[in-house]
Amino acid sequence: MANPKLSLKELALSPKNAFRSKMVKVPEWSGVTVILREPSSAAWLRWRELMNTGADGDEKLSEAEQAQRNLRADVVMFSDVLLDEDKERVFSDDDTETVMAVYGPVHARLLKQALDLMTTPDEAEKK
Repeated sequence: MANPKLSLKELALSPKNAFRSKMVKVPEWSGVTVILREPSSAAWLRWRELMNTGADGDEKLSEAEQAQRNLRADVVMFSDVLLDEDKERVFSDDDTETVMAVYGPVHARLLKQALDLMTTPDEAEKK
C-alpha cells in the first residue's frame, strides 16, 4: 500500500519534521543507527538555566562544581537530540542522572554532530 501524501499543512505542523536531522551509525554501540536532530528551544532554555547557575557572582562555583554543571548541561542537550527510528526521544528529562553516570566521548561526539545541524549566523547571512 502506498504512503498517503500529506498536505503541506500537515507537514508544517508535524513536530517530528520541525528540526533538521540526520542518521548516524554508532560503531561503539554495536553499529546501531540513530537519528540526531538539532536541539529544541526547550532544551536551550534548560541548558541556559544550568549554565547561569552560579553566574550571579554571589557564589563562585568550584572547578568540580563547574564540571558537574557543564556535564549536566551537555546531558540535557544530548537527551533532547538523540532520537529513535520513529523520531521519538530516546531519553526523557527524568533520565538525566542515569545518562550523566555514563556520559562520555561517544555521547559528546553525537551531541556535537547534532549541534552542527543548526544554522550559524554566517549561513543565515549568506541566504
